[in-house]
Amino acid sequence: MRRHRFEPAALVMGLVLLSLTVFFLLDAGGVWHLRPAEAGPLAVGGLALAAAAGILTQAVRSVRARRARRHP
Repeated sequence: MRRHRFEPAALVMGLVLLSLTVFFLLDAGGVWHLRPAEAGPLAVGGLALAAAAGILTQAVRSVRARRARRHP
């Protein structure tokens, strides 16, 4: 099996979507009441967190590639 690169942004987005799924299931079960005013910021905040992780990952990879080209 071929190895894949580690993608932190995909991990963060998966965790955010999983937590939103749990929140919606708790709301559907009547255990917890999730208002739309709470769900929206959670989703947008998760997207922003995943975007920040992706940008940081790309920055780290470009710096490492630049160092590898400079010091053979």
